Amino acid sequence: MTNIAFDVHQKTSTFAHLDPSTGDPVSGRILTNRDEFAKLLQTLPRPWVVTLEATRSTPAICAWLAELGCEIHLADPQRLSAIMEARNDKTDKKDALLLLDALQHGYLPEAYLADEQVRAQRELTRAHRVLVRISTMLRNLLRAMMARDGEIIDAKDLCGAGATDELMQWLERVSAPCGMIGTLYVSLLHQVQLAVAAVDEQIKQMADDDPVAVELMEQPGKGPLTTMGMLAEIGDIGRFPSAKQLISYAGLAPSVRQSGEKSHTGRLPLRCNKHLRYWAVTCAQSATRSNKPSRAKEVYQRVKHRHGPNAAKIAAAREILKDVYYTYQRMQQVAEEAA
Repeated sequence: MTNIAFDVHQKTSTFAHLDPSTGDPVSGRILTNRDEFAKLLQTLPRPWVVTLEATRSTPAICAWLAELGCEIHLADPQRLSAIMEARNDKTDKKDALLLLDALQHGYLPEAYLADEQVRAQRELTRAHRVLVRISTMLRNLLRAMMARDGEIIDAKDLCGAGATDELMQWLERVSAPCGMIGTLYVSLLHQVQLAVAAVDEQIKQMADDDPVAVELMEQPGKGPLTTMGMLAEIGDIGRFPSAKQLISYAGLAPSVRQSGEKSHTGRLPLRCNKHLRYWAVTCAQSATRSNKPSRAKEVYQRVKHRHGPNAAKIAAAREILKDVYYTYQRMQQVAEEAA
């Protein structure tokens, strides 16, 4: 078995491993592409156990390494940086050697490596958020341009039939430069709306095919988008020993500072899965507006009177994640009993 560590960058990557004959550490640089990784691995004894830091380029490189037959371990960059801070200097070579030492001696702070299905779900749900933001931006740009020209459309939805007719009439009256830009915005908005509809359809199909999602969608406030958004960001729920761990992962557990008899609850942490927090909060807002009773709605009403709507919204989001966690557990237990 050969342990190999990679400090990956966009153009070149630094590797480190032990020399098979002497056991001394060996390091070097290679180009960051699949062929270079394959050439290096072929010079080393199998099986290959590889570690690298989780970065933006990690999914592609992990896909290459998986195809080549490597066992992959991702290092958590936040926890790894705390170890690296103990050193006086920082180089790519030393980073790779530290990764190798952490892998060999069992103190590597590992991060979750999502499988292909989870990555596909995340791409869809995150893309939906991006497309909605683009749509909102285009609508605001159109309204601002029209307001500067003295036009105001009362319609809330600029993609509605009535608003579209008014937009086209306005485009015919304005100057040529303004009309060109306005026509471009309208065309882009139309294309974005088509993309949102296509992504919505894919997400709905995924939700209908997922038994956990089907179970969750029967609860108030949980639709296909929010449900699949949460499930995609959670991935393998078995990595969370309790619901509290899942809530902390979503950044919904406030920071606590305690010294002696004094204890202070602070703001929500910055380091978390912000996508999961977004979906949980969005789902909580829908649940509190629903006419159907739910635990999230009860908690929201109770906390709102004591601490205000913002704290109540976060408390309701924590209840949403508890629902997800215990639904997973209940369905897993039923599956085990059936088997």
